[in-house]
Amino acid sequence: MAWSSSSPTPTMSQNDGGIVLSIFLMVAALSYALFNAVAFYNSSTNKNPTTSQQRPYDLVRLLSGSANVGNCVIHMLLVIYTIGNADNGSEYWVKERELGGVEGPVFLAILNFTAGLSAIRNYSMTFPLVWNSFVALTGTLLPIVWPRFLAEGLETWPYTVIFIWFTIFAMELTAFTASVTHYAISKKSKAE
Repeated sequence: MAWSSSSPTPTMSQNDGGIVLSIFLMVAALSYALFNAVAFYNSSTNKNPTTSQQRPYDLVRLLSGSANVGNCVIHMLLVIYTIGNADNGSEYWVKERELGGVEGPVFLAILNFTAGLSAIRNYSMTFPLVWNSFVALTGTLLPIVWPRFLAEGLETWPYTVIFIWFTIFAMELTAFTASVTHYAISKKSKAE
């Protein structure tokens, strides 16, 4: 936060683009490692007992579930970070408190955990598919979510918050694409 010499109130400072890019690359590396670990687990444990062949829809089911659980974890980190900055008087935190408390991220964490557990435990892929599609659509269309992050977040938000939002994006994108892919593969295999 930079202080203006003509005003006693703090103003938002501009973020360094190189640091933002580094945060993005760090999230990409973490996502790559996480999802490769899931793929390795799947290839090591997932064989059709009758044919000893891989079942590809199990990989995308596990990727979807892991991404939803990851999204739950990162939303809980956002909640903890928000609570930890409850007394922070910077412009960002003042605006965040005006927009609402931690109830929204807690609710999203619960729903993401439920979708992730449903996929990982192979209970059903219907809820994860519907939930992840809803999240992708509403997050893109609601001005307070991704449009706000792109318009002001990258430029002025604290770096830790940018890291959290990049991670949320990686988890949501993976959960959505994996659940849609699972649906397409399972629908095609049922047709054959």
